[in-house]
Amino acid sequence: MKKKISFKLWLTVLFRGICQFLQKIARLFGYKEGTPFGKVIWRIFATCFTLLFLICTIAFVYVFCYEVVYRDWIRPHTVEEVCGISYLSNHIVFQELHYRDKGRVYDKNLKKVIVEEVDWVVVSDDKDSLAVFSKNGKRGYLNRFTGEVTLPAIYTRAWVFSEGLAAVEKDNELMFINHSGDVVIDKDFEVHYDEPQYAFHDGYCMMKNTVDDKYGLIDRQGCWALAPEYDAIEHECRFWKVKKDDVYGLYSENMELMYDVENSLIDIYDGVIEVRYPDHTAKRYDFDGNLLVDFVIDDIENMHYATTELDNDKDGDEYSSNSAIYDVAKCQRYMVRSGYYNEYYGLIDRDGKRITPPEYSSIEAIAEDLYLCQPQGIIINGKGQQIK
Repeated sequence: MKKKISFKLWLTVLFRGICQFLQKIARLFGYKEGTPFGKVIWRIFATCFTLLFLICTIAFVYVFCYEVVYRDWIRPHTVEEVCGISYLSNHIVFQELHYRDKGRVYDKNLKKVIVEEVDWVVVSDDKDSLAVFSKNGKRGYLNRFTGEVTLPAIYTRAWVFSEGLAAVEKDNELMFINHSGDVVIDKDFEVHYDEPQYAFHDGYCMMKNTVDDKYGLIDRQGCWALAPEYDAIEHECRFWKVKKDDVYGLYSENMELMYDVENSLIDIYDGVIEVRYPDHTAKRYDFDGNLLVDFVIDDIENMHYATTELDNDKDGDEYSSNSAIYDVAKCQRYMVRSGYYNEYYGLIDRDGKRITPPEYSSIEAIAEDLYLCQPQGIIINGKGQQIK
């Protein structure tokens, strides 16, 4: 049967073992036990070892008391200095505290803490009465006008309310609830790891298929209003812009197809819809689909060609250069962007009449009224006729 030893005995044995090891090392350098020199050496060693042990003990106690006892056990409950404030409404705020990983919901009028130990609070863009909050790794909803918790933090993930509905994840299932917490949409949806912002706009919400990473739109009943077959979907100014295989289309707020999914780019700005078509032309429409500009041109510039005359610069009695004189061609070239990066050129006369469509990657003047067009490498005149 093994005999148990006390902690004191264990320390004594350990200390003596260390001393014997050091004595063996010291003997290699002439140390002899019991001699006056040996006693001096031993006392110096014992004193240094005791001081070193004392210093290490003090450092350990200090670090433990400051980093653990004070910082984690005492300071969070004694220091409540506010370092940041986010307004949820006029008098309800979310306060971030110094030395704390958690915040709190606070009523400035009543000077009262409503909810403690809160990770964060987010208010929806449409200023819904309910704000989503996180506490202890779960999410719930609170009334941003009173600060009171309306729906407890029971969801794995939750998103802000939009048009009266909010997406929540519970038991690995994505569903939509109303302000009472009742499930309104439960169609066996799953949260995508790169989830979109599950928010309704004009009655539709973007949803991503977890199988093939394609986007679609669901209505307020959870049915697919737009099948999940697009690479990207954006909501802009009441319209839904879709992208598929690097081409774009546009749907109205009523899910009516306004422009087929075949265009190199569609931009919406300042009450204008600008469509860049597959033939590299571009047009502008108002929000009702009425044509505003039939032919959009991004740039017009003159072209210069080399004449048969030489520019002779005299320097004393000798000519320093014999360079050709350039003149301005009769027509100009215009440029239309196709997509974000590609540029296509066409020919236009001085009166603004388009001679050719924007179908060339470049146009250069080679004579007064002759133009080299790439990538075909053809030469055309000022009437757009090909010269052979």
